[in-house]
Amino acid sequence: MKHLIYIFTIMVCSFTFGQETSAIQGNILDGEQFNEPLLMATVSIENTELTTRTNFRGNFEFDNLTPGSYNIVVRFVGYETIELPIIVAIGKTSVIQASLKAKTIDMASLTASK
Repeated sequence: MKHLIYIFTIMVCSFTFGQETSAIQGNILDGEQFNEPLLMATVSIENTELTTRTNFRGNFEFDNLTPGSYNIVVRFVGYETIELPIIVAIGKTSVIQASLKAKTIDMASLTASK
């Protein structure tokens, strides 16, 4: 009986400690092409070294995050960079969906600089 109580206590503690971390999942879309998934966009958490890329479906994920406020930065060549503030709760997965718009280039400023 003593062993059962010990095992039960360890199981309860492991479930409790397992709930301390959180995650961010998201989907990045091409705002110029009918909201198609944007493959290989760079997604990072500002002021950290955490960086990932979107997959073929435009999805990304950050696991094992400490609950708190984060600023997600999304970059893709030829598109505007966006920053998304997000609050992550204890033991929860926060979900983001965003669309990137193409950068506009002012041709007049390019020809004037020559």
